[in-house]
Amino acid sequence: MQCVDLFQEELKTALKPLQEKLKIFKDCKLNWSQTAEHIKIQAQHTERQIKEEFEKLHQVLRDEEAARIAALREEEEQKSQMMKEKIEKMSRDISSLSDTIRGIEEEMRAEDVSFLQVRII
Repeated sequence: MQCVDLFQEELKTALKPLQEKLKIFKDCKLNWSQTAEHIKIQAQHTERQIKEEFEKLHQVLRDEEAARIAALREEEEQKSQMMKEKIEKMSRDISSLSDTIRGIEEEMRAEDVSFLQVRII
Protein backbone atom coordinates (compact mmCIF):
# COMPACT_ATOMS: atom_id res chain seq x y z
CA MET A 1 0.00 0.00 0.00
CA GLN A 2 2.87 2.19 0.59
CA CYS A 3 3.76 2.11 -3.09
CA VAL A 4 0.26 3.12 -4.08
CA ASP A 5 0.24 5.95 -1.58
CA LEU A 6 3.58 7.13 -2.80
CA PHE A 7 2.41 6.98 -6.43
CA GLN A 8 -0.79 8.90 -5.57
CA GLU A 9 1.27 11.53 -3.78
CA GLU A 10 3.49 11.92 -6.85
CA LEU A 11 0.42 12.21 -9.07
CA LYS A 12 -1.04 14.88 -6.78
CA THR A 13 2.24 16.76 -6.92
CA ALA A 14 2.35 16.47 -10.73
CA LEU A 15 -1.34 17.41 -10.99
CA LYS A 16 -1.03 20.58 -8.91
CA PRO A 17 0.81 22.68 -11.61
CA LEU A 18 -1.68 21.46 -14.22
CA GLN A 19 -4.62 22.52 -12.02
CA GLU A 20 -2.97 25.90 -11.46
CA LYS A 21 -2.43 26.25 -15.22
CA LEU A 22 -6.10 25.32 -15.80
CA LYS A 23 -7.17 28.00 -13.31
CA ILE A 24 -4.97 30.56 -15.09
CA PHE A 25 -6.50 29.56 -18.46
CA LYS A 26 -10.05 29.85 -17.08
CA ASP A 27 -9.26 33.23 -15.51
CA CYS A 28 -7.71 34.39 -18.78
CA LYS A 29 -10.73 33.16 -20.76
CA LEU A 30 -13.07 34.98 -18.37
CA ASN A 31 -10.99 38.14 -18.70
CA TRP A 32 -11.06 37.89 -22.51
CA SER A 33 -14.81 37.24 -22.50
CA GLN A 34 -15.32 40.33 -20.37
CA THR A 35 -13.05 42.33 -22.69
CA ALA A 36 -14.99 41.08 -25.73
CA GLU A 37 -18.28 42.09 -24.07
CA HIS A 38 -16.82 45.50 -23.21
CA ILE A 39 -15.71 45.94 -26.85
CA LYS A 40 -19.22 45.01 -28.04
CA ILE A 41 -20.91 47.45 -25.62
CA GLN A 42 -18.43 50.20 -26.49
CA ALA A 43 -19.02 49.65 -30.23
CA GLN A 44 -22.81 49.80 -29.74
CA HIS A 45 -22.47 53.01 -27.73
CA THR A 46 -20.20 54.56 -30.36
CA GLU A 47 -22.58 53.49 -33.14
CA ARG A 48 -25.46 55.17 -31.29
CA GLN A 49 -23.41 58.35 -30.93
CA ILE A 50 -22.51 58.32 -34.63
CA LYS A 51 -26.16 57.85 -35.61
CA GLU A 52 -27.25 60.66 -33.27
CA GLU A 53 -24.62 63.01 -34.69
CA PHE A 54 -25.60 62.20 -38.27
CA GLU A 55 -29.28 62.63 -37.40
CA LYS A 56 -28.44 66.09 -36.03
CA LEU A 57 -26.55 66.88 -39.24
CA HIS A 58 -29.47 65.60 -41.33
CA GLN A 59 -31.83 67.81 -39.32
CA VAL A 60 -29.57 70.82 -39.87
CA LEU A 61 -29.59 70.08 -43.61
CA ARG A 62 -33.38 69.63 -43.64
CA ASP A 63 -33.80 72.93 -41.79
CA GLU A 64 -31.41 74.67 -44.20
CA GLU A 65 -33.25 73.19 -47.18
CA ALA A 66 -36.60 74.35 -45.82
CA ALA A 67 -35.25 77.85 -45.13
CA ARG A 68 -33.77 78.16 -48.63
CA ILE A 69 -36.94 76.91 -50.29
CA ALA A 70 -39.02 79.34 -48.21
CA ALA A 71 -36.71 82.21 -49.21
CA LEU A 72 -36.92 81.14 -52.86
CA ARG A 73 -40.72 81.05 -52.76
CA GLU A 74 -40.81 84.47 -51.08
CA GLU A 75 -38.53 85.87 -53.77
CA GLU A 76 -40.66 84.24 -56.47
CA GLU A 77 -43.82 85.72 -54.92
CA GLN A 78 -42.32 89.22 -54.77
CA LYS A 79 -41.03 89.08 -58.35
CA SER A 80 -44.28 87.59 -59.63
CA GLN A 81 -46.27 90.34 -57.89
CA MET A 82 -43.99 93.00 -59.37
CA MET A 83 -44.41 91.53 -62.87
CA LYS A 84 -48.18 91.27 -62.38
CA GLU A 85 -48.31 94.97 -61.47
CA LYS A 86 -46.17 95.88 -64.50
CA ILE A 87 -48.38 93.78 -66.78
CA GLU A 88 -51.53 95.40 -65.34
CA LYS A 89 -50.05 98.87 -65.89
CA MET A 90 -49.02 97.93 -69.43
CA SER A 91 -52.55 96.61 -70.08
CA ARG A 92 -53.99 99.94 -68.89
CA ASP A 93 -51.52 101.85 -71.10
CA ILE A 94 -52.41 99.64 -74.08
CA SER A 95 -56.12 100.14 -73.43
CA SER A 96 -55.68 103.90 -73.10
CA LEU A 97 -53.59 104.10 -76.27
CA SER A 98 -56.08 101.89 -78.13
CA ASP A 99 -58.93 104.18 -77.00
CA THR A 100 -56.97 107.22 -78.19
CA ILE A 101 -56.25 105.62 -81.58
CA ARG A 102 -59.85 104.48 -81.97
CA GLY A 103 -61.11 107.98 -81.11
CA ILE A 104 -58.80 109.60 -83.64
CA GLU A 105 -59.78 107.06 -86.33
CA GLU A 106 -63.51 107.68 -85.67
CA GLU A 107 -62.95 111.40 -85.84
CA MET A 108 -61.10 110.98 -89.13
CA ARG A 109 -63.92 108.90 -90.65
CA ALA A 110 -66.68 111.21 -89.42
CA GLU A 111 -65.15 114.46 -90.44
CA ASP A 112 -62.86 113.67 -93.34
CA VAL A 113 -63.06 117.07 -94.92
CA SER A 114 -63.61 119.19 -91.84
CA PHE A 115 -60.81 117.36 -90.05
CA LEU A 116 -58.42 118.17 -92.85
CA GLN A 117 -59.62 121.77 -92.97
CA VAL A 118 -59.14 122.25 -89.25
CA ARG A 119 -55.66 120.79 -89.43
CA ILE A 120 -54.67 122.92 -92.40
CA ILE A 121 -55.87 126.17 -90.87
